[in-house]
Amino acid sequence: MSMEYISKAIFITNTFAQAHPQEHINLWIQFEKEVPYSKRSGAFGTDNLAYVKWLKIQKNPAVKQFLTQNIMELSL
Repeated sequence: MSMEYISKAIFITNTFAQAHPQEHINLWIQFEKEVPYSKRSGAFGTDNLAYVKWLKIQKNPAVKQFLTQNIMELSL
């Protein structure tokens, strides 16, 4: 697992949490219920990597819009 992927996952998690705080809280609670602890623990940033992967699978409209619009704009 490279630091680049970890850094990107942390950036996405933190930026989404700032842009959509209540949505992030609700999704994080759901994430913790659905993703086994062993899949989201270990090295620094593992939880963020697992969360971003899980978010993409959820197909949540707010997340989809955030990833396609906000992250693309911020990365330019």
